[in-house]
Amino acid sequence: MSNKRYIVGLDIGTTGAKTLIVDTEGRPVGLGYREYPCLFPYPGWMEQDVEAMWPKICESCREAISAAGINPRDISSIGLSSQRGTFLPVDRNLKPLTSSIVHSDMRAGKEVEWIVSEIGAPEYCNITGMTPTAIWAYPKIKWIIDNQRAVFDATYKFLNGQEYFLHKLGAEELCTDPASRTLDGLMDVKHLSWSQKLCDLIGLPLDKLPPMGKPAQQIGVISADAAAQTGFAPGTPLAIGAGDQQCAAIGSGVMAEGMAEITIGTSMVMVAHIDSRKDDPGQKVLMGGSGIPGKWDMEGLYATAGSTLKWWRDVYGQPEKRAAQDLGLDVYDLITLEAAKAPAGSKGFLFLPFLYGILTPKYNHDARGVSLGLSLFHDRRDMARGVLEGITLATNLVVQSMEEVLGKPFEVIRVTGGGSKSEVWNQIQADIYGRPVETLQEAECTALGAAILGAAGCGVFNSVEEGVAQAVHRSAKIDPNMENHRMYSEGYEIFSDTVALLIESGIYRRVANYQSKNWK
Repeated sequence: MSNKRYIVGLDIGTTGAKTLIVDTEGRPVGLGYREYPCLFPYPGWMEQDVEAMWPKICESCREAISAAGINPRDISSIGLSSQRGTFLPVDRNLKPLTSSIVHSDMRAGKEVEWIVSEIGAPEYCNITGMTPTAIWAYPKIKWIIDNQRAVFDATYKFLNGQEYFLHKLGAEELCTDPASRTLDGLMDVKHLSWSQKLCDLIGLPLDKLPPMGKPAQQIGVISADAAAQTGFAPGTPLAIGAGDQQCAAIGSGVMAEGMAEITIGTSMVMVAHIDSRKDDPGQKVLMGGSGIPGKWDMEGLYATAGSTLKWWRDVYGQPEKRAAQDLGLDVYDLITLEAAKAPAGSKGFLFLPFLYGILTPKYNHDARGVSLGLSLFHDRRDMARGVLEGITLATNLVVQSMEEVLGKPFEVIRVTGGGSKSEVWNQIQADIYGRPVETLQEAECTALGAAILGAAGCGVFNSVEEGVAQAVHRSAKIDPNMENHRMYSEGYEIFSDTVALLIESGIYRRVANYQSKNWK
């Protein structure tokens, strides 16, 4: 056993699991990644088989340990990042009763209408810090109560991936935290606890939810069984990390008001530190628990960012997939390389990437993808760039809304996640936002944040703040091309107006009904 100490962040995302091993200065030494599928049993539904996910998570752990070439006993702590809004009914033995219902699942449209009618959007937002939408777990738990009563009656707990996979790793204690469960939509955000009122209104006993703990809290050690499957040493300390975006905020050093971070992973989520809860009469943004225990964040998001690019890869990117396989390159590098050959603005091709609804700031679960301005002079390069620009224009809806609530422009916007690895995409972001963006030395900020929170919880760092100061390092600053920004601003107005028109005219609703009626 060496004197060198390492910390681990395990990021259990929607499309795959990343295991990141870093030293206490934040320098990466090993990374493992495995994909797993989502299930789409009906239009608008999205589920996952957690029992199929677990072997892939274990593979990512073993890959990271192998890549690091270290003795697993030199690992001092493990922290987790989990999807938020995704939940799993389990029995008393913590065995799944169904597949997990993923955050992007849109089955609970009628239940959202019930929330608006019976509770009222302003009151719901006042309690939870969020606008009613089908993304949250709350309407989907009501859907289970109304449509799968036998499942509900058999449910011991509704768990998030944070609790379920910590249990699989060996955690003795079953509890959660407000940074992991904010997007459940059934929290009292003022007190960072479950809302008894919301639970009572749908007949959900509070004891069907795990006890509320806090981020950066040790709750056990790696069990002998988990050690055999993951490669970690038995007895390695385990801690609650936080939800994915709260981990990303920690891993990108967003610790002061005026700082924000944008993660483009499966979803796009933007988070900003706030010193106090802000007034948001338009109910545009989200307020919730921070990865810093006892603190709050402001957020905005939409469900299909990186997953839209993955869709493009699988449906239209066959040439890049073949070339990447032949050359041993990353397929996304080849897609963005092709996109870079198209002019800024993609010759007027605008792509609305809302393949599973809109969240911030419009909150419309019926929204679907739209291609606008497509003409005979467009080619695959224009369309590939248009997809990248469309994802970023959708993100700009969030940037503009959050700055409006904050009352001032952001001083710092840091970009993280898989999307931040692309210089082309980073420049597109700076140009569309009209703000400088910063990258960090470790692009996998979600996993790094989980590692920092785990280390703080297990006593490697004295506090989360100490861990951030020691392990988070800026890499580069990308200034906007203001000529491109002026051009993109015109496209953004068309983009924003089109979204509003499709909602207000009822077209989105008609399309969603058309799909659900004819393709179940």
